[in-house]
Order: sequence, then C-alpha cells, then structure tokens
Amino acid sequence: MPEQRFRISPTTRGAIFKVKRWFYGMFYNKKIPEDVREKNKETWVRFANRLVEEASKRGISDQPTRITVTYDIGSRGEFKPISATIEVLEVKTKDKFTIYSDDALENLKSKLENLKKRAEELGVNIDDLLKTEE
Repeated sequence: MPEQRFRISPTTRGAIFKVKRWFYGMFYNKKIPEDVREKNKETWVRFANRLVEEASKRGISDQPTRITVTYDIGSRGEFKPISATIEVLEVKTKDKFTIYSDDALENLKSKLENLKKRAEELGVNIDDLLKTEE
C-alpha cells in the first residue's frame, strides 16, 4: 500500500493544505473517469474533515506539523485512505547569531573611533573603563 509523506509545514492547517493539493493532483484529474472523481472528492472531504476535527480537538492547528498518508488505489483510480499519521513538532532555537556586512562593520568601527576621539577630548580613556568592567 502506498504512503505519501509530506514536508514539515509551519502549521497543521498548512500541512492539511499540502495534502489537499496532493490529493487533487493525484485523484481528481482528467485522467480519472468523472464518476470516480466525484466519489474520490466525497472520500477526500470526509477524510479532510476528520483531519481538521482531530487537529482542532487537540489544539494543534498553529503548530509545526508533518502528515503521512497511507492509502490504496482502486482499479479505476479510486482513492482509498487507510490512515494519516500527524507528527506535531516543537521548534526550539538551538543557536542564534548575527552576521554583519563588511560595510556595516566598517561603519561600526568608524563610529567607535569617533567615540574614542571624543572621549579623549573629554579626558576619559575608554580602554580603562572597559578594563574596570571585566
């Protein structure tokens, strides 16, 4: 039985939307007979409603999610969903850093030099102030 695993989506709603696009591309296209397409659509609506209801019940609509759909395909292209595995993920910041452009660094260095000059004019040594903070 085939299984379709989707990429991680920022929200459960987005993950369900990815499944919807996949379904319509696979089981509701012109290659499939009209009567089968309509039956597939009815099956999809029931299946999608179950996904939405479960997500709402668990309060996970706005959490990062990946969905895996296990299904069968009938002889005429019928969509026969077996299960959907919904993985609710947690996003944590592992590391955070900022990279400055060369122009920004030069600008900061220039400002620092100007501050040092003004401090010297006022009789204050910035390097001594920095040493006392350590």
